[in-house]
Parts: sequence; C-alpha cells; structure tokens
Amino acid sequence: MGDEEGQCPAHGIPASDTADAGTAAPRELLDIVRRLRARERGHLAGLLHDGPIQGLATMALGLGQLRRALGESQSHESDVIERQVDAIGRELGRLQDELWPFPRPGSGLVTGLQRRTAWLLSAPLAVAVVEGAAELPEADIQAAADLVELILAAPGHAGAWEQAIAVVRANADLIFLELNMTAQPGGDPDRADSVAAIASLRRLAAALHARADLPPDGRRLRVCVEIPRCPPHRPAARAKA
Repeated sequence: MGDEEGQCPAHGIPASDTADAGTAAPRELLDIVRRLRARERGHLAGLLHDGPIQGLATMALGLGQLRRALGESQSHESDVIERQVDAIGRELGRLQDELWPFPRPGSGLVTGLQRRTAWLLSAPLAVAVVEGAAELPEADIQAAADLVELILAAPGHAGAWEQAIAVVRANADLIFLELNMTAQPGGDPDRADSVAAIASLRRLAAALHARADLPPDGRRLRVCVEIPRCPPHRPAARAKA
C-alpha cells in the first residue's frame, strides 16, 4: 500500500541547511502521522471487505436461493430479510469507501478540511479562503487539514467543539491558519479546563515548530498558527533545484 497523495517528501533537503531542516521538521511530523493513519485506515477497509462485506454478500445469495426454493408462500418474508441484508452490505461498503483512500486527493481546500474534520464537529467546519490560499497545491492542503484536525482533536478535547471556523491564507513561504472554536452547549470550560486546553495546544505548536496565538474567550478559543509551506513550492527550494 503506497503513500497517499499530497505527501511532501523531505529526503531532498540537505541536512547542513539548518533553515530548510527546520522547515522540514513540522512537515515530516505531519507526514508521519498521515502515513500512519492511511495505513491503519487501509487495513480496516481491507478487514471490512474481506470479512463482513463478503459474508453479507454470501448471505444475500443464500437468501435468494432460499426464497426461490420456498416458493411464493414465503416470498414476502424472505424478500424483506434479503433487502435488509443488502442495505447493511451497502452501508458497510460506504464505510469502506470512507476509510480508503485516505486522504482523498484533489478535493480542494474547503472540501478537504471539511472531510477531515467531520468526525470531530457537530456542524461542518466553515472555511474562509483568503489571500494566497485559493491555489494551494495538494501537499499544502493536506498539511493544513492535518493541522486543523490535530487542533480539534487535542488531547482531552476531541468532540468538545460544537462549531469551528477556519481562516486560511498563504504567502510564498508560510501557511497562516486561524481557527475559532465554540464549545458544546453546557460544556463551558472552567479556568482549569481552559488552561489545560491551551497547554496542550501550545505543546502541539512546539512539536510542529509553529507559532501559535491562543487567546481564550469564554466558550470560545481562537488558535492562530503559521507553518512553513512544502519546500518544493518555496522560492529558496526552487532556486536550489
């Protein structure tokens, strides 16, 4: 199973170039996490296909043969069961399609971010695409999606947000991401929760070598992060190519 599209390889960056090495570090971490998830989801999709989906397909064939053998007197009951089995099989097939391939390439910035965060929010992520972000290549879109997903799923806070708005802009070197999150109703964080949330997000920003601005405001939390763009798309990297 190959690496998913959108990966930004780091092997072409000279170790002696400290600026490029610093740029590669957060991208390498994001790539590792994404590759790991892709392999896990591909494995689960394979288990679904080879196990329950195949089993239900065999059962549906058996039910059809049984219906024909029983004749018209039992046809209604067997038809109902056969339709139920078929519906369950199609639902499992949709789940398999959702698991793999991961991430789905070529969907664009807005759809890409919304797909990756749908499991973390009760309402779809709102995405504002501003200066420089409309033409981001697939590698940078996947990096932005990785980052938004990690922020929303920060330790102890996955599923805690009712709504989130992402604002994405970019220049030749950096992606700028602002994420405004609103807590679930009745889940107003107390001071200890807010401190813990900010601490976990600061650790995430430090691990990614990213700058972060984390001002809390009652039930809302605003996270502003900037990360380097994929080296092949940066002017310095192109000049060395």
